[in-house]
Amino acid sequence: MKRIIYLLLVLTYSKGVYSQVNDSIIYIFPDKVETKLNEEIQKYTFNEKWSFKFYLKHIEKDTFQLFLSRYNPLDNSWPTTNRFILINDKKYPLIFDYDSMFGTSKPNAAGAFGNRDDGFVLRTQFIYEGYSIKFTKTGRYVSESLGIYRKIEK
Repeated sequence: MKRIIYLLLVLTYSKGVYSQVNDSIIYIFPDKVETKLNEEIQKYTFNEKWSFKFYLKHIEKDTFQLFLSRYNPLDNSWPTTNRFILINDKKYPLIFDYDSMFGTSKPNAAGAFGNRDDGFVLRTQFIYEGYSIKFTKTGRYVSESLGIYRKIEK
C-alpha cells in the first residue's frame, strides 16, 4: 500500500512539473528580429531587480511591431502569461495587443453576464516608451524606434 501511495505521489509531482513546461508557449521570431533584439538587450545593465518583457502588436496583414520593456519581476502589474519569446538562449514574457483589449486582471469582478459592457470589466493598458522593431512574418525588417528613454539618453 505504501508503494502505491509513493508511486502516486511521484507521478503526480512529475506530471505537474512536466505540464508546467508543456503549458508554456515559446515563440521563435525570424533570425534577423531575434538578432536585433539580442543586440538591444545587451545594451542594458542586467541584474536581479530588472528583467525584460515584450509586447507584440499586429499592425497589418503580415506586419508586426514588437516592443521591448524593462520591468521589475516583483511588480504585480504585469499580467501572468504562459507565452515567452526565446532570444539567444533565454526566455522572456510575451503578451499580445489583444491581451489589453480583451483581457482582465480581475476576472472575479467582471460583472454579470449580459451586462459586462457597462464598465464593469477592468482592463489594463500598457504604454511602451522603449525600443521597438517592426517586421514582417517572413523576417523582413521594416523599421525600428529607440523610444523616448533612449532618445533622452543621447
